Amino acid sequence: MSQRLIKTVALILLGVLLLTLPGLAGCAGEKEEVPEIVIGVLTDFTGTASFAVKPTINAMMDYFSMVEEEDPIPGVKIKFITYDTRLDYARITPGYVWLKGRGAVMMHIVNPADNEILIDRYAEDEIPVIGSQVQPTLLGNPWMFCFSSSNANETEVLMQWVMESWDYDALGTPKIGHLGWTLMSTEYHQEGIDAAMKANPGKFDWVGVQRVPMGTTTWAGEVSKLKDCDFIVVSVVGPMAASFVKEARARGYEGNFLSGINAFPGYWDLVRAAVPEDELYGCYHAGHWPWWNEDVPFITKLKGAIQRYRSGEAEALMRSSGPLTGWAMGMLMTDAISRAVEEVGAENVDGTAIRDALAETNMTVPGWGNPWRFTAEENFLARAERVYEWIIAEEDWVAASDDWITPASLAGS
Repeated sequence: MSQRLIKTVALILLGVLLLTLPGLAGCAGEKEEVPEIVIGVLTDFTGTASFAVKPTINAMMDYFSMVEEEDPIPGVKIKFITYDTRLDYARITPGYVWLKGRGAVMMHIVNPADNEILIDRYAEDEIPVIGSQVQPTLLGNPWMFCFSSSNANETEVLMQWVMESWDYDALGTPKIGHLGWTLMSTEYHQEGIDAAMKANPGKFDWVGVQRVPMGTTTWAGEVSKLKDCDFIVVSVVGPMAASFVKEARARGYEGNFLSGINAFPGYWDLVRAAVPEDELYGCYHAGHWPWWNEDVPFITKLKGAIQRYRSGEAEALMRSSGPLTGWAMGMLMTDAISRAVEEVGAENVDGTAIRDALAETNMTVPGWGNPWRFTAEENFLARAERVYEWIIAEEDWVAASDDWITPASLAGS
């Protein structure tokens, strides 16, 4: 055999040997693989709710971007995958299955109605889910972690605020009505109204609830039935809320409008675009967060992130509640993932480890009305709320009272 052939065979054998020895192959200049935590996001990105939902999700992802730049979670890489429900309930289950099939070990599913459809799957699949508002069917589920208390609690707060701020001696008993749609969220809002009236007999003059199908744009009948109200609770959202306020004012309604965290703060730019500015008096909402005009670290940090990541839309974003909720969700999720990594090691983080960490959440965030904690019975963070009023001259929401209000049904829990 020639010397040249011997050298060739020797080199081939050496290459085979190197490939079979653990720890040698691929170590020249290659990056070590970092465990990946996949978070699935199932929500409406293009349908009716997207106006408020997209800024919420963007702020949540921006929080993760900030953490990655400033103080990364050690040993792991976070990856988001998304599925657009288009506010079509037929897409909920396929979307969930699609996200799970692509490795999601945690999900953010925004719409309470979507979670009501999927809730029985979470424990079996061992996937912890972050939601927006808890509802009765989601309450106490050990794999469901919601941002805030229910629609019923929202309207309890609004009714409590009316009782505290209304001049009964001068004005008599306030007349209350409710404009909603044929979705369950209106039923839940109505439960809060009913609970407040039952607990406080004689404090309200109930006019009634008007329910309409989704997509309604004309309101002559509803305005006629509610025109004598001092306060109308609005539980429709998006263009429906905007067109209702516009038509109510156009038909002579001079009373007040009350909203939870969705109808006004989530879609206020739509309302402002539809209603003459001087007719936006008497608009109130109940919210769990500090507002943009408050000097607290939560707001300061969020404003800085908006300027860093979304400066082109900063003005619009800082009129909406979406980024406030999204930023809070980012804080919650990164805190839980960090503690899960610390507890079980980066390579062992799975849905169960994240669920266990979420259950142990204990955060005090200045500017909020209560500490962030979950319990087995109350799987939601924000309990206390404040009522905000739109001040036309300031073009901003201003706290109508400095006091945080805890719904009566939660006050003893």
